[in-house]
Amino acid sequence: MTGFIRKKFCLWLFLQICLVANVYSQTDSASVFFINFDYQTGENRPHRPIVENLTYPYKAANLKFGWQTNGKNDWEVAFHYPSYGIALNYGTFNTDVLGSPAAFYFFTNFPQISTRFFRIDLELNLGISHGINPYHEINNPYNFSTGSTINAIFGLYLEESFHLSPQLDFFVSEGFSHYSNGALSYPNLGLNIPSLKFGIRYLHEKPEYIGREEKLKFKHRFQLITYIGAGTKKLFGPAPSYNEVLVSPSFFLQTGYKRRIGVGFELAYNEAIKGIYKKENYSGKQLLTYGIHLSHEFLIDRFTILLQLGLYLSEPPSDKFYFERLALGYYLSDHVRFLLCIKAHYIKAEYVEAGLSFDLNFN
Repeated sequence: MTGFIRKKFCLWLFLQICLVANVYSQTDSASVFFINFDYQTGENRPHRPIVENLTYPYKAANLKFGWQTNGKNDWEVAFHYPSYGIALNYGTFNTDVLGSPAAFYFFTNFPQISTRFFRIDLELNLGISHGINPYHEINNPYNFSTGSTINAIFGLYLEESFHLSPQLDFFVSEGFSHYSNGALSYPNLGLNIPSLKFGIRYLHEKPEYIGREEKLKFKHRFQLITYIGAGTKKLFGPAPSYNEVLVSPSFFLQTGYKRRIGVGFELAYNEAIKGIYKKENYSGKQLLTYGIHLSHEFLIDRFTILLQLGLYLSEPPSDKFYFERLALGYYLSDHVRFLLCIKAHYIKAEYVEAGLSFDLNFN
């Protein structure tokens, strides 16, 4: 593992520590602690001809430690009393080609439908894994999906919970998990695993929700948010690395306690243009890219989840004229936020970025 990948790994750990610290800091005597255990089964689904040989079954177990919010804070009511916490995962593909990865991740469940007898949630997972056997031209030439044993893990599931008692739930979840190194190493095609999970949840005590007689009131506000970040990637081999530095100001309208929408501009110095167009003598202004983007961001107390779609206005650093960005943020203060981002082209992760954003509010 290169020194740079170690640094990115440390950034991931830093963010996960922030997540855990926030979980504990927001926990109060009225919040209900719970433990979840589930069994997961699925199969890797290759999405490129070059990795068609990687159709292997996937089995895993997840152990979660979480808290059920009760409505003490306005954002909890806005999201209809979500739950959140940390989890451990251990899985296997039953083959030495892919190995048996273990993962540590943050999860949150957003209720969609809730009754006395059952509940339907949208579950989001984001964390880091270790243990996939990476590609090696001699020792492991059959795994062309990833060139690193450390990978990010992302999961999206629809969970149906059935209340067996006030403190015990049985649940079933359908969705997918995705492993990727974000182009920090080569190759980076990733693993996509549609899967099914089923298990039980034990709550330490029966949740007592705080009801609100009046609808939450929120005064809309405009914000100028400037993101300054940097990233790196591999293109067609283990070397060289291509770096990116960018500044991106955006105007946002915060419409409530749980979301804001925005439009912005991006200026980036992007060395990947050299590799894409095979012109190593590119320099200076020739390595600048310009783009515009639309953003939607979820606000979960001090955390944010950003979804972004952008269009290049100049020669793109890819064979695509558009880009996507998924970012997890944590507010270090009221106006400064740490962001860890995945920048992608055609839903293929091609940059891992880290940076800071600075908020200017217009009340």
